[in-house]
Amino acid sequence: RQEAVRNKNKKTSLQGGEGQRGGQDVQGGDDSKVLAWRKRLEEYKVEFARTEDGIAAQGQGRQLCIPASGTYNGCYGENGFKGDTSYVLTFEPARGSAVRVHGTVSDTDGQAVIEDGYILPNGDCYWIERSPPGSIDPPVKRVMNPGKKPSNEVSDQEASTLMALVIAKYSKDEGHISGNYVANTGIGGTMWCKCGPPVASIVSLGESHGGSIAVATLDGG
Repeated sequence: RQEAVRNKNKKTSLQGGEGQRGGQDVQGGDDSKVLAWRKRLEEYKVEFARTEDGIAAQGQGRQLCIPASGTYNGCYGENGFKGDTSYVLTFEPARGSAVRVHGTVSDTDGQAVIEDGYILPNGDCYWIERSPPGSIDPPVKRVMNPGKKPSNEVSDQEASTLMALVIAKYSKDEGHISGNYVANTGIGGTMWCKCGPPVASIVSLGESHGGSIAVATLDGG
């Protein structure tokens, strides 16, 4: 979901890596970006677990925040462009106070699977969006940084699979989910969605969560 927006009439596919959230019109990133993304994911899971433990200690149950399963229409913003997107989300009891989130996300450029997602009673949520293998063109020569060898910690399949970490907040009062995402290409952006018919045309991403939403980035280090 990036370079293809420069020519919105150009039809792109998942195999090209263009036009998807966090995608690129060039060959896949080096191993350092994948490893930085993986580290960010693990760090956030630890942070999320701490929040979950704190909620459990207060005796709050999952019944306080279970969004309706269904189609959530909305929009995303990336590098100054705003586009429409549609989620099909399922929320179901999981562990402790957490509710599991899974489903799919799609736009005019393709579809990704939503996996490993959870939401807490306070509305904090995250999930991973995984596109099919080959969604990023693998680089001819993968490197950690210029002049260094590949890390041997990243498989060819992982290097060619576009993945995005979405960190968001569910507003029970307004019924929408808003937050930001960062992909394993190092590209990030914002997202907003609400259960029901498409409403993205009237949403300002900068105001969808009571103020501006920070765009996540990776330094590749």
